[in-house]
Amino acid sequence: MRIWLKMIGLTCIFAACILTGFEMERRLKQRWMFLWEMKEALRLLEKDMTWHRTPLPEALLSAAQVCRTPLGPMLRCCAGQIGAESGQSFGKIWQECARGKIPAGLLTAAQMQMVLDTEKALCNADTVLQKTHLQKQEQRFDELCADAQAEWRKKGMLYRRLSAAAGAAAVILLL
Repeated sequence: MRIWLKMIGLTCIFAACILTGFEMERRLKQRWMFLWEMKEALRLLEKDMTWHRTPLPEALLSAAQVCRTPLGPMLRCCAGQIGAESGQSFGKIWQECARGKIPAGLLTAAQMQMVLDTEKALCNADTVLQKTHLQKQEQRFDELCADAQAEWRKKGMLYRRLSAAAGAAAVILLL
């Protein structure tokens, strides 16, 4: 009976180590997916706002429909607050929604700052200038996305292997 309890405990420790590695890899993948969706949302917003002359709240809702990451709720939050005519500037609304809807730790500080800086590209009265700013932001997010994908592929495998090794080491030490 006692050996079975020990085996169950060792199995739980090993499984916890493995799951920790998978969770760390999942966070890296979520970061990459968020940045990829941000890049694609900027592409959609540029098309809607510069070619179709769609108002900003409708364009944000349209872009939010294709998002599966926390970017979707963030865009819906912005569109809702703009539609509610709260009297706040768009920059303040964008920052509040970004900080409120994007989970802490999902993005690095530099990536979060890039998300916050996007409001300058979205809120521009000159269509040509807005299109230029949106394209620049899209290029920046494309670079961030490529970096995040490379990090996910490189570190994700490392996290899985190290967590398995740590679990095996813990099991051996406890035997």
